[in-house]
Amino acid sequence: MTKSSTEKIVASISIDLAGQEGRIEKLPADETGKAALRISGGQKGAKLAGPLKLSEEQLIELLYNASLSGVISKDFIGKLCEKIEI
Repeated sequence: MTKSSTEKIVASISIDLAGQEGRIEKLPADETGKAALRISGGQKGAKLAGPLKLSEEQLIELLYNASLSGVISKDFIGKLCEKIEI
C-alpha cells in the first residue's frame, strides 16, 4: 500500500461535478506542524486518485464548502484574499 492510501484524513469536503466528484481532504500535520491538503477528483463514489478538472465556478464552490466545513482555515482564506488583493 502506498503512503497516500494509508494516510488518515482529518477532514474532507466534496462537491458534485455532474456525475463526477471533486474533493479537498485535510491531512494530519507533518513534522513542521503544517497540515497538507489533497485535492482530487474522479467518478462519484469511487476512490478519488486522479487530478481534478473543474471550472472557476466549481473551484469557488469547493473552496467555499471547504471553508464552511473547516477543511481549510479562515487564516488560509485571509491569506488568499491578501495574495489576490481583495
